[in-house]
Amino acid sequence: MRTTFAGVSVRAAVVGTATAVALGLTGTTPAQAAYPSSYSVKGIDTSRWNHSSAINWNSVAASGQKFVFHKASQSTGWVDPYFNQDFKASAAAGLMNSGYHFYAEGTGSAQADHFISTLRNAGYTGKAAGQLPPVIDLEHHNGACPAYATTTHISTFINKIKSSFGVTPIVYTSKWFVDDCLKGNGSVFSTTPLWQPRYQSGSNEPAALPGANRSWSFWQHSETGSVSGISGNVDLNVYRGTLTQLRAMANLGTTPAPAPLPSWPVLKYGATGVDVRALQYLLNARGYATTVDSSYGPATQSQVTAFQRANGLAADGITGPATWSKLIVTVQSGATGSAVKAVQTELNSKGYSLTVDGSFGPATLSAVKSFQSSKGLAVDGSVGPATWQTLIGS
Repeated sequence: MRTTFAGVSVRAAVVGTATAVALGLTGTTPAQAAYPSSYSVKGIDTSRWNHSSAINWNSVAASGQKFVFHKASQSTGWVDPYFNQDFKASAAAGLMNSGYHFYAEGTGSAQADHFISTLRNAGYTGKAAGQLPPVIDLEHHNGACPAYATTTHISTFINKIKSSFGVTPIVYTSKWFVDDCLKGNGSVFSTTPLWQPRYQSGSNEPAALPGANRSWSFWQHSETGSVSGISGNVDLNVYRGTLTQLRAMANLGTTPAPAPLPSWPVLKYGATGVDVRALQYLLNARGYATTVDSSYGPATQSQVTAFQRANGLAADGITGPATWSKLIVTVQSGATGSAVKAVQTELNSKGYSLTVDGSFGPATLSAVKSFQSSKGLAVDGSVGPATWQTLIGS
């Protein structure tokens, strides 16, 4: 995001791949799952920097964008001069929208009060049709952590937004910010939808936030995009769920928004248990013969390393998000083999009583659908990436 205070431009998000790596924003274990183009619900975010000429919001909507987050405020006194007009005009064009606050100077309480006042002055209620939850933007400011960027102050900010508008705010942040400013403790975000940046990174998705136990809902994947109706570069975003689910989040329907997916576990030498057993079954399914004994010993580590090397991953013998995402195999009714055994093993650990026979029959199908329903997933009986991640990560 491009941030502004007292007329000074600060590029607080990542500028290109080289800068991202240098700053550490990319994290060490990004999920390798899908390119941004594979997500169908697209949107943008804007601020005063997008106003070199007037924005034509009807053209923006016609270009296929579905949502927009506008910069509203910063610190305890600054308001983006275009927020009120953009908020109203984008809504009139049919875009789902909200405002975001750049967290800088001031206590969490004082900044929340300023943000709440700014939103209300623009007519935001959090309950009107088309209004998405408000956003707290947590980034480094002028190259440093904000003075009051602590879990206590951020929690106060989040709770004030909840009590004022009756909705849980979205949090825009990165693993770099959590590691550097919150000492690696992202637990304060365990109940908030996440909006995370990751630029020019192919299929690598944003790195998971330590302690948050959830995946991103919105992904800001470019700051150099082009959108009809806006002059110059535009920040581009995608939403993880369906358009129906986003409309529900914006008070336009009754379908609940998808629950954020749990984080993939990180397994390494010495680990034991159900997830190791599932890993060993999946290695066998991929052609890497491994004894299934629930123990991450030298043989399992060696096969993981071989799989990683063959698939262009960091060959460190550690099974993290990137390795899981490459290793899983989509299975459904009628399938047989070791990947089905992995599914049955994980389901049994969740309380289902299945015979681990590698046959995806009626009993396994019923258990999969029951599990999907209990976790708010699409109940299709197919064990694809989202179901795998929820099975193994929860």
